[in-house]
Amino acid sequence: MKYQSRPHDFMGRLSFVGLGLNSRGVTLEGAAEMKSADAVYLEYYTTPHEPQLIKELERATGRPLTVVDRGFVEDGGTILADAEGKNVVLAVLGDPMIATTHNELRARAIRKGIETRVVHSATIGSAAASASGLHSYKFSRTVTVTRESVGKLTQAYHVLHSNLLEGAHTLLLLEYDVQSGEGVTPGDAMAGLLLAEANFKRGAVTEGTFAMVLSRLGREGFRSAAGSLGELSKRDYGEPPHSVVVPGKLHFSEVEAVAAIFGLADQDVRSNSDGVLRTAQTLVPRYVAKTKRALESLKPRLGAQYEHVLENAELYVKDAENFLANGEDEMAMLSVGYAEGLLDSLSFAGIAKIDW
Repeated sequence: MKYQSRPHDFMGRLSFVGLGLNSRGVTLEGAAEMKSADAVYLEYYTTPHEPQLIKELERATGRPLTVVDRGFVEDGGTILADAEGKNVVLAVLGDPMIATTHNELRARAIRKGIETRVVHSATIGSAAASASGLHSYKFSRTVTVTRESVGKLTQAYHVLHSNLLEGAHTLLLLEYDVQSGEGVTPGDAMAGLLLAEANFKRGAVTEGTFAMVLSRLGREGFRSAAGSLGELSKRDYGEPPHSVVVPGKLHFSEVEAVAAIFGLADQDVRSNSDGVLRTAQTLVPRYVAKTKRALESLKPRLGAQYEHVLENAELYVKDAENFLANGEDEMAMLSVGYAEGLLDSLSFAGIAKIDW
């Protein structure tokens, strides 16, 4: 391929080109950017390789693609060195700036005086909303379920819990590693969430939680299903990548869309936000009960000179219960903490031993 000569002051350019959900999803603008490049690096480490699609992309753009791994992109040294005097493209599945690694690489390029450009494309977040029939603006924080975290899913559970309290939908991205060929299955993710529920007891996840599985979204072999976690966890969804959507509070138009898309009756499409407990609703009653038991054990053992201490502790307990009933969670936690602190002071002073 013949390239035009560069101006003597050409500082190079690094373009981040989104390929969409697969290598065929690149826009005309993105394809043109790749055609004009001196070098094209293809980031391909979080989703299964598609050799045929890569060849099609090479034929369409007339440029050979250099497939690179996570370490190469995170280091960024070779990419930035090339871009100091050449037109370099980093082609990325989805939208390039969804990943923090690409933002960091772009910032480094700018600091070096390298021109940068971003060509956007479809990404899993928007596609999952479209495929599920849910309103895109009602999705809140997305979380990735990794192989290392799948046994506990503490972070994923807390994100889901927080989203459900807001009535928002949650997108769970299930990790897939190209180099090892291993990933997280929907069944693994669901089992991990149920284990987390058994630990935290916030009512965010049960066997009956309504969810959707989207596998190979935007690719050949796309598969989807909706139903209860207990039912969905037993199915085989084929090849990765996989994602799971857990709806929060559903609008009637979302119920109709989900039912139509997944072939369900309207009554089988359920919201998941009802019945989810706030953290304080779980913790405060536990602390209150513990403090009341301690108070009952102390009253017969302490003289009148400590009556005011016990009385204040009891008042703080009542405040905690009232604050909790009114939805003032922070004040409820503080109040029961003050009550415990007063009783602890008696123990620390050697006045009375408390068996918490």
